[in-house]
Amino acid sequence: MKSKLFIAAMVAAVTLPVFAQSSTAVDQVKQDNAQIRKDNRDIRKDVHDLSHDKKEIAAERKQVNADQRAEDRDIKHGNMAAAEKMEKHRERDQRELQHEKHDLKHDVADLKQDRKERHQDVKKRDQAASEIK
Repeated sequence: MKSKLFIAAMVAAVTLPVFAQSSTAVDQVKQDNAQIRKDNRDIRKDVHDLSHDKKEIAAERKQVNADQRAEDRDIKHGNMAAAEKMEKHRERDQRELQHEKHDLKHDVADLKQDRKERHQDVKKRDQAASEIK
């Protein structure tokens, strides 16, 4: 009787950590999946925002070019006061546009880094999932 109880205790001692390990690993994979889905949503939102920013920059670039043409037209007609006023306005807009382009460049780099990190997370998740038995 004692030997049967001892054997049952030994079997339980050996199998419980295996079950606990696999359920912990499964839980970890589920948690990783949730994080990856969240990262995917964030990346899609960032891509949408970048696309919107690029369209805004293109529209502002058109406005700066239109201001340049108006300034050139004022100079051609000899209206130097209006040309100087347009020049100051255009230069300010040009500086703002350059700042926005600079910010966009950083946002693109951040997006690239986010995608790289997500790819690494997927690899880790896949490796952990392949070790589940």
